Amino acid sequence: MAELDPATGLPASLDEPQSAPAATRATHDIIVIGASAGGLTALKRLVSRLPPDYPGSMFVVVHISPEASGDMAAILARAGPVRAVAAQDGLAIEPGTLYTAPPDHHLLLEVGRMRVVRGPRENRHRPAVDPLFRSAAWAYGPRVVGVVLSGHLDDGTAGLWAVKNGGGITVVQDPGEAEHPEMPANALMHNRVDHRLPLADIADLLARLARQPVERDAPAEPVPGLGEEVGFAAFQGHMGDVARLGARSPFTCPSCRGALWELEEGGHLRYRCHTGHAFSQGSLLVDQTLAIEEGLYSALRAVEEKAAALRRLAERWPESISGVKPDYARRAAELDGTADVLRTLLAGGEK
Repeated sequence: MAELDPATGLPASLDEPQSAPAATRATHDIIVIGASAGGLTALKRLVSRLPPDYPGSMFVVVHISPEASGDMAAILARAGPVRAVAAQDGLAIEPGTLYTAPPDHHLLLEVGRMRVVRGPRENRHRPAVDPLFRSAAWAYGPRVVGVVLSGHLDDGTAGLWAVKNGGGITVVQDPGEAEHPEMPANALMHNRVDHRLPLADIADLLARLARQPVERDAPAEPVPGLGEEVGFAAFQGHMGDVARLGARSPFTCPSCRGALWELEEGGHLRYRCHTGHAFSQGSLLVDQTLAIEEGLYSALRAVEEKAAALRRLAERWPESISGVKPDYARRAAELDGTADVLRTLLAGGEK
C-alpha cells in the first residue's frame, strides 16, 4: 500500500502520495458519478439543473460499448451550463468542469490530475464505476461525493462503500424514479447511504455541497487495502497484493481462469483475481452463467461432430464386414439423444 502523507493522511497519486494544498481542501467539490442503463438520460436531467457557477469538479462513468463513437461530453455540455470534456490521461483537474470516461478505459483520480487507463475489467465493464469511486476516496477522502444513478446489476456499490468509509458523502438516485432501478437499489441495500433523492434534488444537493466546508481534512484512518485496489485498476497490482485483501475462494475468474480471492466489505462480498479482474456477486453470477452456456454450446458442437463422423463412417463401411456398420449407426443415434438434451438445457429447460 502506498504511504500516506503524515500531515493529511491522504495520497496524491497512485505512484507517490502527497498532500494537496490546504487551500484546495475546503469543500465537497470532487463529485464522482456512476451509471449504466438509463444513465445518460438521468445525467442530462441532473446537469440541466446545476447552476452556471457550479464550482465542483465532476467525473462520470457510464457503462458504454468499447466501440461507442458518440461524444458523451458534448451531449452533456449541451444539456446544461457546466463545461463538459472527455477525460484524458494526465489532464489537470479544473473546477467547474465535468469529465467523462472514454470507451474501453477506466477513469481514475489522483490529486490534481486524472488517469485514463486500459486496466482489467471490473464488474464486466471498462470503464467501471467502482475503480473511479475508489481512486477518488484514495486521493481526496472527505472531499468526495459519490453518486449512483440508474443502471443494471451493482457496479458502484463497492465504490460507494469506499467513499463512505473514506469520509466522503454518498448519494443514490431514488430507485422508484430510476429508469433501471437495480444499480441504485443494490447501492442502498449494501451501504449506509447519506442521501436517497430524486434527480432534481441531487442537483441541488451537489450545488450546496460544493460550497460546504468538509468537517475534517482526512479520514480518521485509511480504508484497508484501498491503495492496492486502486493499483490493480492501473495495472500496478500483484498476486501478493490481492492475497492480502481477502481469502482465496473456490471459484475461478471467468475472464482469465485464475483463482479468485473473496473480499468482504460491510457484509458485501466481492471477488478479485491476481491479474486484476474484479467482480461483484451479481456480475460474477452473470459471467458464470455465460461460461455455462459457452460450455454447453461447445459440448453440443463436439457431440454433433462426432455423430456426423460416425454416420460418415457407417456410410462408407463395407456391408461385408458384419456388425460394424449398424454399430456406428447406433452410436450416432445415441449421440443425437445427447444433443437433444443439450439443446433443451440451452433453451432453458423447455422443449
